[in-house]
Amino acid sequence: MNAAAKEPKATEDDGMTAAVRKERERRHEWQREGEPSMAQYVGQIGVLGWIIVAPTLIGLLVGRWLDHRFGTGIFWSAPLLGIGLILGCWSAWKWMHKQ
Repeated sequence: MNAAAKEPKATEDDGMTAAVRKERERRHEWQREGEPSMAQYVGQIGVLGWIIVAPTLIGLLVGRWLDHRFGTGIFWSAPLLGIGLILGCWSAWKWMHKQ
């Protein structure tokens, strides 16, 4: 009975083991490649900006085209702008967590 009480649960152990393994891999990668340069940081910021801006502009342009075509004021522009912004932010979030 004492041995069963000391055994860790498999789910807790797997989560902790995976986190430690991931941290160790990141540390080894940093030791191999070193600190990123300033140009790489600026490039990442630029990419991140375009990941957000491109879908937002596409949504706005499609919305304006639909509004012009159907004569609806900003009926399509506003929601498609919002959808594009949400899509861009979601894409940026996914890209940041992949990096």
